[in-house]
Amino acid sequence: MRNIGTKFWFMITILALGVILLAACSGSAQTSIDSGAAQDAQSEEAAMDDEEHENEPIHADLPHEYEGLENPFGGDAAAIAAGAEIFAGICAKCHGETGDGDGPIAIGLDPKPTSLADGEMMADLSDAYVFWRITKGGAMEPFNSEMPTFEFYSEEQRWQLVSFVRSLSQ
Repeated sequence: MRNIGTKFWFMITILALGVILLAACSGSAQTSIDSGAAQDAQSEEAAMDDEEHENEPIHADLPHEYEGLENPFGGDAAAIAAGAEIFAGICAKCHGETGDGDGPIAIGLDPKPTSLADGEMMADLSDAYVFWRITKGGAMEPFNSEMPTFEFYSEEQRWQLVSFVRSLSQ
């Protein structure tokens, strides 16, 4: 009898966490049913403007503690393979399998995940910058994204992830 009760509460907990995750990932877009034609036109214009700038990455200055860091695994095939496993397990849900920012969760995110396959953008980012963003996530100004911190991964794993992310834009 106790086993059934434990299973029941476990399932309720999992269900509640699922609902919370869906709510967090759904984003929020409020529209007014009673808005006039002028407001509709403004909204449409703003939406078009947002679409034009939707994939433009937000950059910030690299914190001093990350300046000068270099990837000890830069270009190493084994590190890239290890980073690919990490990426597939957690990052691809938002950034997509090929890093285009089109993972299954991406549709509900605002801002949308950055396309890590954008060679021009990635060429402008240092390995230290990518390492910082992986480490600290995006729940800070100016990013304000849903990207969580990945500090729980070892430093080696985060550098392997940087190596793999670099390979997506080549």
